Amino acid sequence: MKSQAKLLVISTIALIFFGVAVFFLRGLIFGDVVGTYEQAAANRTEYNDKWVSYEVVACLGKYAEKTESTNFIPTGHEYYYLIWMKDGSFMPISVSKKEDREYLDKLTDATYDYIDKKTEKIEMDPKVFTGTVKSQEAKAKTYYMEALNKMNIIGKTKNTIYYDLMDCSASKTYYRLLAGGVLLIPVLGYTVAIVNIAKARKKLSKEEEYLPK
Repeated sequence: MKSQAKLLVISTIALIFFGVAVFFLRGLIFGDVVGTYEQAAANRTEYNDKWVSYEVVACLGKYAEKTESTNFIPTGHEYYYLIWMKDGSFMPISVSKKEDREYLDKLTDATYDYIDKKTEKIEMDPKVFTGTVKSQEAKAKTYYMEALNKMNIIGKTKNTIYYDLMDCSASKTYYRLLAGGVLLIPVLGYTVAIVNIAKARKKLSKEEEYLPK
């Protein structure tokens, strides 16, 4: 019975952790898009852990890539792109989905065709991306600065250069699955504990039937 009590305590702690996680991530789990990238970049506090969107019309290429791994086994990839904004400003964006990466790669080719005057306009439809705004990791920011310098953007443009990352590598579905996975821990814990307690009581009642009167 001690082991079952311990399991119940662990399950209760996991349930509390689930409640805290849902409280702080409620905007990502249940919230809708509440603003644009520009609004979030100008007021990070108000838009922290909230969904924002931006319509991408031009891309100047990938400047960094990150591979996440567990026990040396790759579990995910994140790709960072330099976006040329509608007003001529610049921003960083990260994606993980194959279709998003393929779109940005094709848009990069179309953008340079326009820059090189091979086409009169960027011959691809814009695409709305949804994500959250956060600070770039140090290494990614270094590569971002290198890309800006390589393209002679820093010091040569009067338009805004944004440094906050629009992270589009996760979706609302991802956070809901994450919350569901955390909730599964206490649910399984309670279920196993209750079943084992019931079995122990049933076994004890059978043993009592054979006790001397």
